[in-house]
Amino acid sequence: MKYTKEKKNLKANVQLRHLLESKKRFAVLQGGTRSGKTYAVCQYIAYLIRTETKPLIISVIRKTLPALKGSVQRDLISILEEMGTYYTGVHNKSENTFKYRNHLIEFLSVDEPQKIRGRKRNIAFLNEANELTFEDFQQINMRCTDKMILDFNPSDPIHWIYDEVIPREDADTWITTYKDNLFLSDDLIFEIERMRERDPDYFRVYGEGQKAVFSARQIFSNWTFIPYSDFPEFDRDTEGVVGLDFGYTNDPTAASYIVRKGDTIYIHELIYKTGLTNSDIVEELKRLGYDQTLTFYDAAEPKSGEEMKRLGMYVKPAVKGTGSINAGISLLKEFNIVVSQESKNIIKEYNNYYWTELKDGTIINKPMDRFNHQMDCIRYGVYSQYGKRAEFFVI
Repeated sequence: MKYTKEKKNLKANVQLRHLLESKKRFAVLQGGTRSGKTYAVCQYIAYLIRTETKPLIISVIRKTLPALKGSVQRDLISILEEMGTYYTGVHNKSENTFKYRNHLIEFLSVDEPQKIRGRKRNIAFLNEANELTFEDFQQINMRCTDKMILDFNPSDPIHWIYDEVIPREDADTWITTYKDNLFLSDDLIFEIERMRERDPDYFRVYGEGQKAVFSARQIFSNWTFIPYSDFPEFDRDTEGVVGLDFGYTNDPTAASYIVRKGDTIYIHELIYKTGLTNSDIVEELKRLGYDQTLTFYDAAEPKSGEEMKRLGMYVKPAVKGTGSINAGISLLKEFNIVVSQESKNIIKEYNNYYWTELKDGTIINKPMDRFNHQMDCIRYGVYSQYGKRAEFFVI
């Protein structure tokens, strides 16, 4: 693609200019929060369908359809509306496509494997690519003829993007931060920069866009992540438990299935969603087939527990008390922990679950009150089911 005078006159963040100038097959946008990377890719796609004469099929892909619709699809449609392009194209909401002239934009999620694997495209944009597996990436890459664009927050110390994409000779990689976003308000910049003193490790990743590293403050550091299909077979009604942490408006409700085999504990994420009532939680667990699996809920919510029990759930309050948080953490460290790769919120919390650091640099034995919804529900299940047994000694 030639770099035209029209492109030079575009008012945009630096990521868009990088994309317009890049001639390599892979374009990787690594960045912190509010760096504008996703919005820039949406601008790039909008620009292409207005200027390219060659018919293009462009796939915009994210892990799940709800996340896709609530973020990148909304941004791209908004840009197309502002440009006037949306009103002269055809948006098929049932098919989740947008046609403009001889171009097609399709919005896909990897939980629709038949669509991901069944068609070719010229350009693929993997939004929040760190949520996808390497197998997802390979399947999409094999069916992409021209260009692959990946954007992500670098919150994972170890990831296939670092090993399989960034080192390639045919890959361009850029690291950007909130400072590169020309459209941020002073108030938002102030809020982001507040993280610098409150949590330097968090700021390094989400403020400066730098790759996460294992820290002395990180509470867990040796968990294993494998596909759920590689888990042993379990009888949900007689083996394992569900841990449940209630949320509603700001905090998500979190639930995970937890089962022990010998000295290994297997964990699979079930629920991570805001706005769920107790009856919603019951219906979701029933739908997933875990309504008759013993569920340990946050004992600080006895009314919710009783309501779930009346709705037919097999529930008990989690064992809690003075020192139970650290005792649960210690117990988890006694096991080999294996988590399904599909458990994206567990993985995110695992990478960001830290001990508290005081202003003088002292690290104290108290977890920070963030990235802890799945961590709490896992601890409820493990400590309540296995922590009281005689064969375990919790330090």
